[in-house]
Amino acid sequence: MKSLTIKNIESIMEGIASEHLQINTVLKGNVWDVDLTKDVTGVYLIYEVTNIAPNGFNGIDYSLDVFLCDNVTEINTATNEVSVQNECSLIALDMMSIFENYNKTSWADKDLNLVLNKTWSIQPFTERFDSLYSGAAVNVSLSTSYGYARCQVPTKDPKNVSAPIVSGITWRGENLTTTDGVWEGTGVITFAYQWLRNGLEISGANENVYTLVAEDDYTFVSCLVTAIDATGQAVKLSNSVGEVLGLPRILTNPILSGTEIIGETLSVTDGTWEGKPTITFSYQWRRDLANIGGATSNNYELADADYQTNIDCVVTATNDTGSVSQDSNDSGLIEGIIPSIIGVPTFSGVEYVGKTLTAISATTEGRPTPTRVLQWQRSDNGLSGWADIIGENSNTYILTDSDNNKFVRVSQTETNDLGVATANSVSSGEIINFGEVTFAAYSVRVTEDEGLVENDTCTIEFLESIG
Repeated sequence: MKSLTIKNIESIMEGIASEHLQINTVLKGNVWDVDLTKDVTGVYLIYEVTNIAPNGFNGIDYSLDVFLCDNVTEINTATNEVSVQNECSLIALDMMSIFENYNKTSWADKDLNLVLNKTWSIQPFTERFDSLYSGAAVNVSLSTSYGYARCQVPTKDPKNVSAPIVSGITWRGENLTTTDGVWEGTGVITFAYQWLRNGLEISGANENVYTLVAEDDYTFVSCLVTAIDATGQAVKLSNSVGEVLGLPRILTNPILSGTEIIGETLSVTDGTWEGKPTITFSYQWRRDLANIGGATSNNYELADADYQTNIDCVVTATNDTGSVSQDSNDSGLIEGIIPSIIGVPTFSGVEYVGKTLTAISATTEGRPTPTRVLQWQRSDNGLSGWADIIGENSNTYILTDSDNNKFVRVSQTETNDLGVATANSVSSGEIINFGEVTFAAYSVRVTEDEGLVENDTCTIEFLESIG
């Protein structure tokens, strides 16, 4: 839209003066002034327009330009220019709506037949006079079939002096209250109320007190107050309050951290939330999006079942209005630990044919937990050439005739998805098969122990008993 300049304004006012000689304009500095005297009669503002010569004039059309503006140099920013311009435009629109909504016969004494034409316009302007001004230019078109000396311009009562004020705690379930504001009017002024949510009417909210509900969560609430007196009614919007706090709302997501290896511990933050106080938190750890039973604290120790899976944690924020959940970032694929054996396995038992040897496994590390296999082995010399004894994989082994004059040991193997570790025990001594042993005579110890022998043959049990 083309902006008006000071020369435009001067030209318009000069044109009005030259084309309508009955209007006496007075130039004051750079501002043209029409001399109007205001009088009040009933509900109308009466304007006496000076130096109008109605004799001989019939069907005169008047086009009046009104400039609503304000000095913006106190702040002198583009933003403030637009703000002032918009405010002046709103005032102009309100003025014209009042004009249009009155019956034509209300505009003047009936014998004057003054009519407000519908052809009016408003356009913003910014101009520098002595300093920067911004506002709205209003073009008003009036017609009369007779010359006239005065016209009645309707006014809208009551008039707001101070806007209503909304106050209260902006939490769901709490009450907001609005004042009426301060008004001037004719007779007794009564008030009606309409609460607004983000500028839209809230159905049924028509008292001066309003209880915040779930639909108000994280909105702004205000109240439109209507003042009613003997002459009419007017509305004024209160301040806006909010955002209303209700159900917890996430601002920043929970963050998972820690070493992503089985046996290590992951932690999760609560994230950042807003909502009606007080907010508490609960946790549920997940493995590939499936809940992990019992994992409900803000820390979680990675288990074998987590190997090569993704772990995250769902944080739930709860207040007295309800609960909202938010999952954390995912871990990477959980890693394991290659098996290792600390030390070597050992075994115990009597190293005679027919006796049982028992293996004791060495301590191992590795995640997932490695699978253990024991293997008994045999050697001719106890140093090399060790061979697996087929089928002997338990932790016990009964020495057989095949072991006579041989050597045995146990081998321990630990295996998981990441690798294999093996360790061997030390060798046994040479395995002996006592069988039956023949003595030519009683030993000294047999005599001392009062052992009784009926023949020259001693059993292995007896030999063992005497060591």
